[in-house]
Amino acid sequence: MTASILSHDCASKLSFRLVLFSVLATGIGQSMTFALLAPLGREVGLGEVQIGLIITCSSLVFTLTSPVWGRSCDRWGRKPVMLLGLFGYSFGLTLFASVFFFGLKGLFSGLTLYLLAISSRVLMASLMSASPAAASAYIADTTSAEQRVAGMGKLGAARTLGAILGPALSGLFAALGLLTPLYIAATITLVSSILLALVLKEPPRTSPRTAPKPRLKLRDERYFPFILVGFVTFFAFSMMGQTIGFYIQDRFVLDGQATAQAIGLGMGGSALMSFLSQTFLAGRGKLSPKGLMNLGLPILLLGFVLLPFAGSLAALVVTMGILGMGVGMVSPGYTAGASLAVGPEEQGAVGGLISACPAAGFVVGPIVGTSLYQIQPTLPYYCAAALMLPLIFYARRLSRRLP
Repeated sequence: MTASILSHDCASKLSFRLVLFSVLATGIGQSMTFALLAPLGREVGLGEVQIGLIITCSSLVFTLTSPVWGRSCDRWGRKPVMLLGLFGYSFGLTLFASVFFFGLKGLFSGLTLYLLAISSRVLMASLMSASPAAASAYIADTTSAEQRVAGMGKLGAARTLGAILGPALSGLFAALGLLTPLYIAATITLVSSILLALVLKEPPRTSPRTAPKPRLKLRDERYFPFILVGFVTFFAFSMMGQTIGFYIQDRFVLDGQATAQAIGLGMGGSALMSFLSQTFLAGRGKLSPKGLMNLGLPILLLGFVLLPFAGSLAALVVTMGILGMGVGMVSPGYTAGASLAVGPEEQGAVGGLISACPAAGFVVGPIVGTSLYQIQPTLPYYCAAALMLPLIFYARRLSRRLP
């Protein structure tokens, strides 16, 4: 009996770690894409707004499909939906990189290249959106209410660790070509998919899959405040994320390869601080969801205000680290808060809504940010800071109504 229990516990821990590794793998690919897209787009002749629209279109599709996949994993199970997202992401990222490969070779150009880039990215987003929703629901299934903040913190830390490794690896492998990091990321995700397919077991469910599942409304007062905090946070953060490559290249007068390496350093610093805050504050359950949000939002405000004054690459890395710390607190705060607001039978559905928050921010953030950048390069960062002010007061009012 004891040996059986120990074996089950070991298998559960391995499955939990593999789920975190899958989140890590997609985090690596996503951060690589953001780090490389600005210099890569300019190499094939795309403008700032065109590059922003690639992210906007894919983020819109991700936002629309995440709730659908969230409900699907309540109906079909966590494992099949997670695997569909991971295999789809690996295939889509390979296709996306191949479009730019042919563009750099001169086989695609102009409108044809642009439409193929958008189409491949949209296809990837529609499939990969299945994985975060299922992973979030899996964590909710395998943690108690008291462990939920820590579980979501570990999920966020895995995603953030991917964001650390992604820029670092992209800067390292960019010397072999701007597209090499993307093919490496697709391979890592494929390996993660195979491991999950072999090891992961479906977690126990408290309600039968055949039972009718409620279609959660976005404006449900139980979790809508958390969704709103997540959306506005990532709307502001995406304005910075999509323009920082142009800002670095233009301000410090760098070529494409040097820009990719500098972005990798800055995004790596941001992700490192985010990882540390998620690991030591959220991951160990030291702060409640409302405490994480109330501490993280003012830190984000500080980072956005300081960013235009960063006169060197070193100062810019420090400032992006401050931003990473803020996001690292806010993200598990609204994620755990929304998860705790609903019952076990709604975890998949709310997981889909939670997963849609960053993507929804990236629907409008890149196009707004790149448009503002063309007016004045520092304008996106001041506008992001302006968004933080009302959000800080909203979160503080919200915390008074939370248990």
